[in-house]
Amino acid sequence: MFKAVNDAHMLDLPPLFANIKLKGAEPQQRQPYDVAFVHQRILANGALDDLNPEARRVVYLLCETGLRLSEACNLSAATIDLQSPVPHVRVRAEGRQLKTSQSQRDIPLVGVALMAMRHHPAGFPRYRDKADSLSAIINKVFSSKNLRPNGETVYSLRHTFKDRLRSAGATDEMKDALMGHKRHEPAYGFGYSFESKAELLNRTALRPPLAV
Repeated sequence: MFKAVNDAHMLDLPPLFANIKLKGAEPQQRQPYDVAFVHQRILANGALDDLNPEARRVVYLLCETGLRLSEACNLSAATIDLQSPVPHVRVRAEGRQLKTSQSQRDIPLVGVALMAMRHHPAGFPRYRDKADSLSAIINKVFSSKNLRPNGETVYSLRHTFKDRLRSAGATDEMKDALMGHKRHEPAYGFGYSFESKAELLNRTALRPPLAV
């Protein structure tokens, strides 16, 4: 809250609470979903029917792209390209602040994510700038459907996405390019092409439900 007020009013105050730590506190690693659970339960036919169509298709998008929920909610017609040879979404600031500069990236759409985005070529207006609200809705429905067996949250799908990239043998550079993580070495060249990214994602694509 202090940071938000400091930034909003450009007070340029020092980070008063930066070095304060709670005694005994330990960082918590979010629990990823098991891939088989995503296949058999989350992507089962009708499993997410209690979510409205926009919320349900955001979940499908997250499964195959590893997007942060806020990134998915703020996609727009300008950052969704379904017409190019490799359909994809572009994570861009568009008047907002991205989490990091490396968050800006392009991600091919495959499998259930492509199916979902064909219904939403202009994004998800119901949840634009409302990622926290959508997170609460999804997690509530997941709880009611026993889709959080080990305390997972919708964000756990991003961790599962990275596990799937590891299992597919993706290089660290490829993982960072798709996840929007910071690279700890100088960047050279243009990076991976849409085609090489799509080839990897198609190899790891999940089995979609009959309808999205």
